[in-house]
Amino acid sequence: MGQGEKATGKKATSGVSALGAWGIVVLVGVGIWAVFFGLPAGIQMLKTPAISEDFGLEDAVVALRLDADHQSYLTLVNDAGETRSVRLDERGSGDSRVLWTQDGLSTGGPDEEYVLGADGLTSFPLDQTVESSSERDRVATAGGFAVLTGSAEGAQLSFVDVEAGRLTERDAGYTSAMLTSCDGEAVLVDGDRGIRAVTAATDDFSGSRAFTGVGSVTCDGDRVYGLDEIVDHADHSTQVLRIWDRATGERRGVEIRYPESVNAWISGTPFVWEGRLYWAAWSTLWSVPVGAELGDAVDVTEVADLGGFIDDANVVAGTDEGALAAAGGRVYGVATEEKFINPRRGSAYDRLDRMVIFSADTASGDRRVELELRGIDFPKRDLLVEAIAVNPQWAAER
Repeated sequence: MGQGEKATGKKATSGVSALGAWGIVVLVGVGIWAVFFGLPAGIQMLKTPAISEDFGLEDAVVALRLDADHQSYLTLVNDAGETRSVRLDERGSGDSRVLWTQDGLSTGGPDEEYVLGADGLTSFPLDQTVESSSERDRVATAGGFAVLTGSAEGAQLSFVDVEAGRLTERDAGYTSAMLTSCDGEAVLVDGDRGIRAVTAATDDFSGSRAFTGVGSVTCDGDRVYGLDEIVDHADHSTQVLRIWDRATGERRGVEIRYPESVNAWISGTPFVWEGRLYWAAWSTLWSVPVGAELGDAVDVTEVADLGGFIDDANVVAGTDEGALAAAGGRVYGVATEEKFINPRRGSAYDRLDRMVIFSADTASGDRRVELELRGIDFPKRDLLVEAIAVNPQWAAER
């Protein structure tokens, strides 16, 4: 029996040694992978904390909503390019926005709205949540934010009062109207009623619907501007610019003519700067004047290239709504350098090697790299840039 016990003990020791050897092999393999390709996505996700109340803006100047390896992240970037990221859940089919004003940074999840201040965040639970409800619009209001979400089950309009620390929800029925902001007021662009301001006290949304063809809207003073779908012709494209004057009640349409055929049907990220309307389409920033000289038809001016490469990085935010941010007379976007780990297995094996924040000037069209991200703390595979927001004070000082 003594020999049997000794033999059993020897066999057990041999097994432990074998397991230890395999463990060393695995650790060495993970180490080699980390050196050459970065941490595996699953390990990196575990390292990135979930969003919490102590996640504040601190010294951040840029905010990103990202989807990496099928997980949503909020990433803050400071002036040195250093990143801080947290995990959060995506609402509906995606397209969650971020909006940065003097009241803080606003973003949301399926069950909560978040407002980030200098030292932390405040969460606002949503009561009337609808399954698979996706974000449609997020705009600034006096003292806070308004968010329009919707799904096949209906739409909701949430008003966040930052100073009072209060969120008010309104059931907006089956509206497909769009939301914009005019001097601190949330304004619905409504196919039945034109445009009208809505507040946390509004409870009548019956009959609201989008204007046929209008895909994006913005506001400047008393005027709301809406861009219809782009129509392609043999040698050029056209689009209708709709204008609503809140002061006079006037409505009119202006034909805008592109200098060439544009391979796109929608336009995104419209904004007004120093008397001109700007928007992105076909990886290009376009513009028309919106002053008194605007007639029944106007030619479009090409302002800046938003595609291709900048400093060896490929621009990934160029034309989609929410994927650009306008601030201080410049448009901000994201560019990346990515490589295939295994080209035969498709894009799921992309590897992020580098990410930069770039900007384009609305006057000259000149582009430049503003920040190069360092210490990326989210998975480096399957990266999708959903939205970008820029600290308006930092942008004004550039």
